[in-house]
Amino acid sequence: MRYFNVNVLATIVNLSYVVLATAPVQHGPQQLVFTDHSPTASTIRKSLQKAEVIPDVLDDFTPLFSLNLSFPKSHASVHLGNKVKPSDVSSSPDVYVHAVGAKDDSYPTPTIRSNTTYTLVLTDPDATSRSDPKMAEMCHWIVTDITLGEDSVDHVVHLPREFNAMTAGSLPEQLGSQDIINDGKPSELMSYYPPAPPPKTGYHRYVFVLLAPKADANDVRGTAGLKKPKARPHWGYDKIGKGVRDWAADNGLTAVGADFFYAKNKKQ
Repeated sequence: MRYFNVNVLATIVNLSYVVLATAPVQHGPQQLVFTDHSPTASTIRKSLQKAEVIPDVLDDFTPLFSLNLSFPKSHASVHLGNKVKPSDVSSSPDVYVHAVGAKDDSYPTPTIRSNTTYTLVLTDPDATSRSDPKMAEMCHWIVTDITLGEDSVDHVVHLPREFNAMTAGSLPEQLGSQDIINDGKPSELMSYYPPAPPPKTGYHRYVFVLLAPKADANDVRGTAGLKKPKARPHWGYDKIGKGVRDWAADNGLTAVGADFFYAKNKKQ
């Protein structure tokens, strides 16, 4: 049993289930339960390929992590292409990470190490619609300076709830390490921009991608080493189809995990 001092958040792991239990807060679930049907790397990859996230958003890769993302206000969650109402994802999610890949140097990134800095992003490759993606990709979120402990394959990345109300780039100075798992200090490079697909544009794919430094990167990367996109549309590249793949390459990052959901405007 492993406890973290984040809103009295506990991670309980046994042979049959994983439970994330939080102390009562004004908004958010009392308890989130994830069965141990955590998807395998193969299942994640096949789901990304079936939805054409690979190759539309990412080059083919073998995931090292599965992501469980839950939205405390609505109790909605993300499960490899489930359908979610835009109103349910109006604020940033809590994130749970499970290692599903190799734990050695065989993969080209220094993953599952205490000094690795991860970056989580959210992108829409279907802006303004999948049939006419003239604004794609649209950058919805970049949060970085995420660190994971090296003594377990299961990690909770609890992003401070202050993110949900923030409109600017980084954490308030008064937030200390006691607020965040493993003494990390996650910070937003691009604030959370809630998904809001326009009317009559069908379902959009909203893709979360976990990024880590490539093996040949000089060091672990955090906010100081990442270049902020100059705009959300096209991730600032001013060209249709440009997005997280290009931004990651320019910043020496590679995909190590991904998940996605579908959402559409109720007016179709």
